[in-house]
Amino acid sequence: MITACETMLAPQMRAAKPVLDFSQARLLASEYGSPLLVVSRSKLAENYRTMQSCLPGVEFFYAAKSNPQYEILRTLHELGCPVDVCSAGEMNAAINAGFNPADMLHTHPCKTVQNLRDCYEAGIRLFVYDNANELGKFTRYAPQAQLLLRLAMSSQSSLINLSAKFGAAPSDAVELLIAARDAGMNVRGLSFHVGSQCLSPEDFLVALGQARQVWDDAAAAGIELEIIDFGGGFPAPYRTEVLTLEEYCIALGRALEMSFGDVNARIIAEPGRGMCADTVTLITSVLGKNVRNGTPWYIIDDGLYGAFSGIVYDHAEFPILAENQEHRLTSPCVLAGPTCDSSDVVTRDQELPDLEIGELLLVPTMGAYSSASASGFNGLDIARYVEIE
Repeated sequence: MITACETMLAPQMRAAKPVLDFSQARLLASEYGSPLLVVSRSKLAENYRTMQSCLPGVEFFYAAKSNPQYEILRTLHELGCPVDVCSAGEMNAAINAGFNPADMLHTHPCKTVQNLRDCYEAGIRLFVYDNANELGKFTRYAPQAQLLLRLAMSSQSSLINLSAKFGAAPSDAVELLIAARDAGMNVRGLSFHVGSQCLSPEDFLVALGQARQVWDDAAAAGIELEIIDFGGGFPAPYRTEVLTLEEYCIALGRALEMSFGDVNARIIAEPGRGMCADTVTLITSVLGKNVRNGTPWYIIDDGLYGAFSGIVYDHAEFPILAENQEHRLTSPCVLAGPTCDSSDVVTRDQELPDLEIGELLLVPTMGAYSSASASGFNGLDIARYVEIE
C-alpha cells in the first residue's frame, strides 16, 4: 500500500534546527536562568504523528532511556504513545507521567532480580531475553511473562553498535526459543536493534531478512511467533544532516513489506532518539572568555558533565549557534564547560563570532542521551526543563 508520505519525489535531508529563536531564548533565560533545556510539545507531537502516518500498522513504544523527563513522557502519554522501559526507575517515571505498566514493554535483556520483580509485580508482562541463563529468573519471579528473544544484528551505518553487548546470534535463536518453551515460558516473538543513530534505513532490510529466517526456522521447529520488534535507530540531525523522518520511515516501510508483508505479525518499534532528539534545544550562556595560545576560549554554563554528556556517552557532535552568526566575523575557538575538570571541553573545531560574557548560545538536537546521562559533578545543577508549545 502506498502511503501519503510516498508521494514525495526525491529524498529530502534535514539539518539541526532550534525549537525557539534568540528572542524567545532571552525571555526564558531571564525568567528561569541558564542552562535551560527547552522542549517543544508540538515538535514531539509532529515526530510521533509522522511515524504513525508513514509506518501504518507499526506500534511505537517510546524508548524512555533516551530521555525519561516528565515533560516528554507526559506529552507522549497524552498522544497515546506507549513506552519502552529498562528498569523500575524508568517504569516509575512513566507511571508518574500517566502510563499504565500493563501497556509497557521492558527491553533490558539482562535484568537484576529486583528489576524484574518490581516491574513484573507492577504489571509489566512483555519482556526481552537473549540467553538461556536469563530464563531461570522468569520461571521463578515472572512465570506469566511474555518473552521476545533479542537477536544480535550488525549495521554498516550505525554510530553505536548495540549488539556488541546484547543479542543472541541468529544461529542460536531456535535453540533459545525451544529452551524458553521447554521452561514453560510464553515466547511471543523476536526483537533486535540495528544500532543507535543508524544513518541508512537500508540496514534494516538486511536485519529484517535475518529475523525472517529465524521466524521461519522457529515455525519449522513448531514455535509459532507473533511479534517482530525492530527496535530503534532512527537518526537525528546534529552537525551532519540526515534523511527526513518521512523519507526514513518510507524506506523502513518498504523493508518491512519485503520481509514480513506476507505474515500476520504484530510489528513494534522502539524509537527514542528519533522521537525526541530534535524536540529539545539547550540555552547556554558564556561565563568567561580568554585567549590561550592565540585561540579564543569561552567557558559556558553547561558541559560534558551536564547536557553535553552525549558527547562522551553517545558520540554526538552538537552544533553551537550564536545570534546573527551569519552576519558576524567568525573564527575557530574552544568552548569549555563550567567544571574544574580540564577535560570538560565541548568543542575545539567550531567557528563562532567574538562572544561576550553573558551572551546566549543555542544548541539544537539536545533531546536524546544528553540530560539523561548528566550528573551533578562539582555540585553544579543539571539544566532544568521548560516546555513551549
